[in-house]
Amino acid sequence: MFDIYCSRCGESWEQDYLHEPDELGGPKNLTYEQAAYMFRVNGCGLFQPEPSPCNRPPVQAVEKLLAIKAGQSLSEHPDEWSGFI
Repeated sequence: MFDIYCSRCGESWEQDYLHEPDELGGPKNLTYEQAAYMFRVNGCGLFQPEPSPCNRPPVQAVEKLLAIKAGQSLSEHPDEWSGFI
């Protein structure tokens, strides 16, 4: 188990929620791959009934947000994202 980070606000989330995003209010019946893609696009905005890009205030420095975004743009696999931050 490991954390993934929203590329928009920097909030950390347990990677396991990509298996069941509906546990946090996100859409039901997504595959892990679909949820990972939607997390890359929307950040923690995935965890809404109608996913949309996160618009929360940043909790991380700009440099860390850029590193998070870079990791997610270079790999589709959440287990590889942390290697970039």
